[in-house]
Amino acid sequence: MARTLLARILLDGHTLEEEARNFGGLRKSGIARRFEKALRSFVSTPPPRIPDGPYALIVDGVYFIFERREWVLYLLALKPIHSHRMYFLDPVLIKGRERLEAWRGIFDALPERIKNRILGLVSDGLPGFRELAASRGWAYQRCHFHLLASLVRGKGMRQYRTRGSALRERVLEKVRMLLANESLATYRRARQALRRYASNPACTGYVRKHVSELLDREADFRTYLAHPKLNLPRTTNAMESTGRLVRTATRTARTPESLQRRAIAFLRLKRSVTCNGSCDTQN
Repeated sequence: MARTLLARILLDGHTLEEEARNFGGLRKSGIARRFEKALRSFVSTPPPRIPDGPYALIVDGVYFIFERREWVLYLLALKPIHSHRMYFLDPVLIKGRERLEAWRGIFDALPERIKNRILGLVSDGLPGFRELAASRGWAYQRCHFHLLASLVRGKGMRQYRTRGSALRERVLEKVRMLLANESLATYRRARQALRRYASNPACTGYVRKHVSELLDREADFRTYLAHPKLNLPRTTNAMESTGRLVRTATRTARTPESLQRRAIAFLRLKRSVTCNGSCDTQN
């Protein structure tokens, strides 16, 4: 009954008022006490076992605000390299902005039986992730979605339509070609074209910045091609979608401690999501 209550509230989104019909008229305060008791008990038990690896580790940070101070919920999931599902580890809540040192400490604290079976890391573009992965002997795949989203920022706005919009469309086309499994000749043409576009006066500053970063760090975006046997996802979309669900499930949390308990319980109940090694991800 306790697990069912947690699932109805955290996974199905039921409110305490809606739960009253399942408790014979018990008041909201009484249901809240039962929920908190069930939550604390559930979180205190060992987490579900993850299927055997080797694994790709997929990570993302979700921001929250408590008393005008930032907190980051660090989300982690393991995807067995021969599977199309990723399995959640317990998240970690830390005060302050997302930091590489926090990730380093979280990775160090992983159980040895898991840490020793990680072969790849998939993340957004937080500076230092490449070096952090390399120090552990992990292949590093950087998220394609974040790069493409940065290049379409402002699309549909008047400034976008009037300043370099045609050039930006060509940039996007060549970036997609550079990131894809194209022939060597196509890859080289795309790379040469991007260098020309970045030097074009019509190219806006932030587009030039992201193109230059891609050309400097293109190996990070093409790791899935260099290590095909790892079946690395090309995006963190599944984790980002999960982060939005966590935010919804924890919307009534009033303290960091409550937020972390609810996030842990939610992810243990959800346990896993589909995460295709090719690219696109869905829940």
